[in-house]
Amino acid sequence: MKKIIYLLSITFSIIFFNQCSVQNAPQHISDPAADKFEGTWKWGNQINGLILIMKKENNTQPFKNNPNMLLDSLIGFHKIYKAGVLTEDNTTFSSSNFIDKKQSIIGNTENNDPNKLRIWMTHKNKGIELEILYIDSTHIKIIDVSNQEGVRFILPGKAPTDWSIDIPNNIILTKQ
Repeated sequence: MKKIIYLLSITFSIIFFNQCSVQNAPQHISDPAADKFEGTWKWGNQINGLILIMKKENNTQPFKNNPNMLLDSLIGFHKIYKAGVLTEDNTTFSSSNFIDKKQSIIGNTENNDPNKLRIWMTHKNKGIELEILYIDSTHIKIIDVSNQEGVRFILPGKAPTDWSIDIPNNIILTKQ
C-alpha cells in the first residue's frame, strides 16, 4: 500500500510540474502574412510625401491574462512631408526594436484577409489608424486613414489637439 501511495504521489507531482511548465512556456502567435509588408515604402516627394519603414518582430505583448504571449507584429517608423516642410520624422530610430519603444507604427495583418494590414500610428501627438492593402511585391495602397476612437478633452493650459491627418487615402506606396 505504501508503494502505491508513493507511486501515485510521484505521478501526480510529475503531472503537476509538467502543467506548471506548460503554462509558463511562451506562446507564439505567428503572422507569416506580415512578411510581405516589410521594407521601406514611399509615396510622393519632398513637397508632399510619406515614407514608411516597417519590419516584423516577435514581441512580447502586454496581455493581462498571459504575460508570456509572443506575437508577430510589424513595427515601423515614418516620415511625412507637407507643403515642402518635413513635419514628422522618426526614421532615425529605424534600427531600434519594439522593446526600445521608439517606433511610431505597430500593426498586424487581418485574420480573414492576409492582404490587409491594420496599423496604429502616432501622428501629431495622437493615434491614427491606417488600413493598407497589399497589391504586389512592390506596391501597397493606403485605403483608409482615420483618427482612433476615444475620449477627447483639452487639459487646462494645453492647446487643443490637431485632429487633422496629413496622410491621404487611396495612395499607392512603392517599395524602395
